Amino acid sequence: MSAWEALEALAAEEAQLVADERFDDLPGLNLQRAALIAALPSPLPTAAAEPLRNALAAQRATVTVLEARRDAIGTELGRLRRGRTGVQGYARTFEVQR
Repeated sequence: MSAWEALEALAAEEAQLVADERFDDLPGLNLQRAALIAALPSPLPTAAAEPLRNALAAQRATVTVLEARRDAIGTELGRLRRGRTGVQGYARTFEVQR
């Protein structure tokens, strides 16, 4: 398998990990990606164009999913912070000790 085909497969694997919410497995792919990119010949052969386009498209879709997930987590953290403030107000009202 060529480096560009391996990059395409790696991007698909990364997308699947994100779809499966296996976020802890993502950092391990970064070293593999860096090694594959370093192994790409220069100039790239014509055969590399389509697999690299596919890898890029998969990567962009994965980034979009991760950004949406990040934003949802940020929203939930905001709700938790606001809820905590309300609970602390009750604690002061009823002189609850922490």
